[in-house]
Amino acid sequence: MAFPMVDFDRFLFAFTIGSHILLVSVSITLSILISITEFLSIRYNDRYYGALARKLLRVFIVSFGVGTASGVVMAVELVNLFPGFMTLVSQTGVIAVFYVEIFAFFIETVFLVVYAYYWNSFTGKYTHWMLTLPIVAGTLASGALISMVNAWMNTPNGFNISNYLATGQITDVSPWAPFLTPSTVPEILHVLSMVVFAGAMLMGGYFAYRYMRSHSEEEKELFLKGLRLTTLLSAVFVVLTIYSGINEITTLLTEQPLKYAAIELNPTPGSGFPEHIFGTIVGGKVVGGFDIPGLQSFLVQMETGITNLPGLSQYPQSEWPPLIIHTTFDIMVPSGFLMGFFLLVFTVMWLAGRRPYDNRLLSYGAQFLAPFALATMELGWVTDEVGRQPWIVYNVMTVGEAANYSSALLVPGLVIIAFYLFLIPFTFYFFARVFNGKSLERELKETSAGGGVNY
Repeated sequence: MAFPMVDFDRFLFAFTIGSHILLVSVSITLSILISITEFLSIRYNDRYYGALARKLLRVFIVSFGVGTASGVVMAVELVNLFPGFMTLVSQTGVIAVFYVEIFAFFIETVFLVVYAYYWNSFTGKYTHWMLTLPIVAGTLASGALISMVNAWMNTPNGFNISNYLATGQITDVSPWAPFLTPSTVPEILHVLSMVVFAGAMLMGGYFAYRYMRSHSEEEKELFLKGLRLTTLLSAVFVVLTIYSGINEITTLLTEQPLKYAAIELNPTPGSGFPEHIFGTIVGGKVVGGFDIPGLQSFLVQMETGITNLPGLSQYPQSEWPPLIIHTTFDIMVPSGFLMGFFLLVFTVMWLAGRRPYDNRLLSYGAQFLAPFALATMELGWVTDEVGRQPWIVYNVMTVGEAANYSSALLVPGLVIIAFYLFLIPFTFYFFARVFNGKSLERELKETSAGGGVNY
């Protein structure tokens, strides 16, 4: 029973964090869009941007509330499912990262309450808008700090690792070291870029859908402005996502060569490697899929200057991560480039005055790619986290050493999974209901009157 419970612990936390990251993506992107739309409404005295800011704020409040509750579930699961990991965390400097993350959340919460519920208390419009800045900073900082913890799990530091592996004792603790590991900056940039990109694509797809179905000129104007903003945001962040993803190759090669070998499906070390598309390893050889000769080595040398690449045969097979990460990677990368190409076409047509938002094919494309972007984000998360297995802290602690083997967690865990299966689709449905809860006509009147948000 012990080994299956470890697998269940893995699956339960993976399912929870995979669900939670959907809410995080929406929340971070909403905070940015609210700040931008209110600024534009003030700068250009545009009541449509003002109405959009108010509608987005209502959705953000729901997202914030559900996301906060989901974050509590994750925190409880970390303690209950992986007590060995939390013991290690509490004795090393990484515990400080958790505390700073709580402080960032505190800032976001305080300023959101003041911004949303005391709108009429500010005589200066820009004064009220400036409250969005700490909200955006708080949401981004929370995401960055959680990514920082994950980066520490990939490239641990801040204590004497050799002594810990030999004796089990934590010594030579450096409390600030976990704030900057070899993978911290690349991982934060990649994670934040991806979640904002996915959130912007999701909202852009919704705006494209509503723009197509709207018969009122006022509604079309509102959704057109939203579509333009989300397209611009998506275009900027897809570039950052691709750039930061390429940069992470260097980190993998130098810090996690086994993960790199599994992702690229290299059975042995060497040079002049092809790019393996799909396939797996059987008997030490790549079978299935197809190869593009020399492409892998060419790209890596061009990006990093490294010519000798690692292979799986250099490591005990018991330490290999599941090779499914090669498949998830092979789906994720072309998906990102496909969405980047779509956004390029959309943007070029827009700049050329061709009105791409009136093109039905492009509109359907935006709607299709909205959930596709979320799926691609999830595949990236799976590739990173499954690629670290069997370690929970790379080369320091395995998941088996960290996990709780109690079968008493099985029933509560299944209840949590069932609850999330209901919660996530219902929450996204409720987002749409809240967004459309008040007629645009009333929203525009309230915006023109300069009052706060009437809930």
